[in-house]
Amino acid sequence: MSGLSHGLCVVALALLVTADADAQKITGESRDRGKEFVGWVQPERLYWRPFVVTGLPDAEFKLLSFDETTKARSQITRLPAGWKQPRGYHNTNEEIFVLSGDFTVGEEKKMTKYSYAYYPAGYVHGPSYTEYGATLLHWWDGTPDFVVGSETKPGTRVDELVEDWNYYDKPWTKNDDFPKWAAFPPPRDTRLKLLRKDKVTGQMTWINMGAGGGSSVRTGAPGRGHWEAHPSFEEAMLLEGELTYGECLPGVGEVVGTYTASDYFFRPTGIRHGGRSASSPSYTLFIFRSGKPIWADYFEDCNEPRK
Repeated sequence: MSGLSHGLCVVALALLVTADADAQKITGESRDRGKEFVGWVQPERLYWRPFVVTGLPDAEFKLLSFDETTKARSQITRLPAGWKQPRGYHNTNEEIFVLSGDFTVGEEKKMTKYSYAYYPAGYVHGPSYTEYGATLLHWWDGTPDFVVGSETKPGTRVDELVEDWNYYDKPWTKNDDFPKWAAFPPPRDTRLKLLRKDKVTGQMTWINMGAGGGSSVRTGAPGRGHWEAHPSFEEAMLLEGELTYGECLPGVGEVVGTYTASDYFFRPTGIRHGGRSASSPSYTLFIFRSGKPIWADYFEDCNEPRK
């Protein structure tokens, strides 16, 4: 894989997933994202596999990362032209971000490029369809399933629903309105759009745009070091631009790689990242997710002990 130093190549392999009411079959191999860093994943190098969920038309997917304990996964899903989902719900939370194409939910909620939706487990939505086909960045908190129905399940957290969100229509989130992520404000050359923040867990999804043109390491701010670490997982896909970035991996040390558009990573809790090599020759536009409200602790060295 291009752009890696130290000879390390960390790749998530696509799996074949079949989900139904009785069983789930998984074949292939992947790194358990709950324990290991999964990074510099280049989706164009992954194969499309059948994505089969009982009650839904067949589609295709590429698995980006997978948690062997919770069965949560991040994937790219490709829906063929004419694909249609009946009205119903999932028993796991579902997040959708449209990378390309069209995807309509209900009568009028048409999603196009960089549109986003979050459907809490048990929430009835649809029917859904795509006229010309769609490619989705797709997150599931557990095994994908589908239940045909017209009534939302009792106890569903309906207040967490997010629809009608599109990157091109929504303004940038003001720093004062964005969850505080460190002991000081975000860098001035960073712009943020908050898509959702879970009212119970604090889980977040947001878009981050950063200016490039040189090193992305910023010194001089209170507490700002060359490496940062978070108290929860963090995952992201680079939508546009380019970024060279370091990871401080347990038992390995500093590893540096370059992300280009559509590349992906999943970083478990506490792994330091950044480093002196962090830089972008142009700009970056990422979509991020984290398991808790984002927070960063900073360190001057890859192996600096925590205080």
